Amino acid sequence: MKYAKAILEFLKSNQVKYIFGIPAGTVSPLFDALNDVDIQPIIAKNEGGAAYMAARYASVTGSLSVCMGAGGVGANNMINGIADAMRAKAPMLVITGYVHRWQIGKGAIQELDTQDILRPITKYSKTILDETLVLSELLKAVELAYTIPMGPVHLSIPIDIQLMDCESVIPSPVSLNLGDLILDTNILNEACQMINSAKNGLILAGKGCRHKTELVKGLSEHLQWPVITTPEGKGVVSSEFPLNLGNYGFASTDAASEYVASSEPECLIVIGTSLGENATSNFSPALFGGKKTIHIDWDKRELNKVFPTDITIHGDMNKVIPYLIENTDKNIEDRYQRKPFNHPVTANNTGISLKELMEKIPKYLPKDTYYVSDLGEFMNFIFKYLSIPEGGDFEINLNYAAMGSGIAGSLGVQAAYPLRPVAVFAGDGSFFMNGTEILTAKEFNLPVIYFIINNAMLGFVEHGHQYLFGRVVDGFKQERINISDMMNAAGIPSMQLSNLDDLKDIEGFIENRKGPVVIEIITDGSEAAPNGDRLKALQKH
Repeated sequence: MKYAKAILEFLKSNQVKYIFGIPAGTVSPLFDALNDVDIQPIIAKNEGGAAYMAARYASVTGSLSVCMGAGGVGANNMINGIADAMRAKAPMLVITGYVHRWQIGKGAIQELDTQDILRPITKYSKTILDETLVLSELLKAVELAYTIPMGPVHLSIPIDIQLMDCESVIPSPVSLNLGDLILDTNILNEACQMINSAKNGLILAGKGCRHKTELVKGLSEHLQWPVITTPEGKGVVSSEFPLNLGNYGFASTDAASEYVASSEPECLIVIGTSLGENATSNFSPALFGGKKTIHIDWDKRELNKVFPTDITIHGDMNKVIPYLIENTDKNIEDRYQRKPFNHPVTANNTGISLKELMEKIPKYLPKDTYYVSDLGEFMNFIFKYLSIPEGGDFEINLNYAAMGSGIAGSLGVQAAYPLRPVAVFAGDGSFFMNGTEILTAKEFNLPVIYFIINNAMLGFVEHGHQYLFGRVVDGFKQERINISDMMNAAGIPSMQLSNLDDLKDIEGFIENRKGPVVIEIITDGSEAAPNGDRLKALQKH
């Protein structure tokens, strides 16, 4: 058995189902070995797109994803996707090829030291120059990817090593109990006393609460404390949950902002968020002001990093939250009366309203739809107005905030959940960055639903410059391109909407699809987006 096949056999034993990437000379033995190992390669249009696919797959599943490409040029194309995975704390293995060992330093084609380039955005980056260390380094890298806090790792393997006979024993699969956290019951009991002493409180749930919906809801119902979610935590509890006040931070719902600013909550429980800019309305002291605070996270680095906290709990939420429920007083009275998420607003647009679009879209998509958002001005309307029904979910990486990450990364979400509908929102700017990956979805029969919001401009930039400087640069607005015609020409079913009354046609259009479909939303960008906090942050000196 060659090392190339041994590497893949180890990955298969660790439940790796897909490898996202682009073949190249220095990884050709690894791609060839995929003929003999039951792992599905998904060949992207750009290594950057492949890295986003792997990042989103790992982010939504918590399972190891793999991205593979050439050293040098391929690795450099992957940088944004790897950095995305680092900010998302997603367990991702990046494998890049390298030139023959005897060629190193002699000017070989595509020779570049990717080990040091990728080191700042990975937990571990290593070029393997001794073939006897291949499998032990592979085991070490995967263990590190899964060790709390999880994240991406990188191995660079010369082509001549990939072609060598492997005489080593393939390691056993990696244990998923790495970095098990020991709970401090004294601190937990202090937290319980603080909770019991508060008449009213509030729970802030972040992306770290993903797959812990019932625990978060259980704590909220037990205490009768409302829940607000960070933008990345959107969907952790459904919009239908009676104690959910909606999104807080970047483009907060009115209900969330008002309750945070009120004198009602005496105690704040923060669960699974780093409390970065997008989760705190630009680090606003209003979130913590006048409240006793408890911060729970499995990543010790996030505790007391932004705001001083009364009690920090470094632990596994699967153990911490049940302990809090079992050891705090149950409140039986309904302490919060449900209100609409947002106040009525006066229409200020001449084209399609993205506010109305987000409010109406869930009526025409299945309840278990996995919504994915790319980056752009439209996401403000998503955070504030899009409802995630019971059974649905939501994914975005707003901490790294790379345009094109959703339109490409959605393929990873669809690969992770092949039986669920996946619907992506992206702007025309993101489409022109990574929209060719829709062709990848077609080639691999991934039935992603793409909503491309075409306002013929870089909306965030256009409106942001106007707000900040009172003027814009020619070129922020662009000639309108008919994206649905482009996609139809590529054999991808596409339709164009310029009137919200036509939303009723979506159900029939997406029914029985075998691959991706594109729904182009034509808007003029005239609607003011609820993005004041971000622009105010850019104004600060």
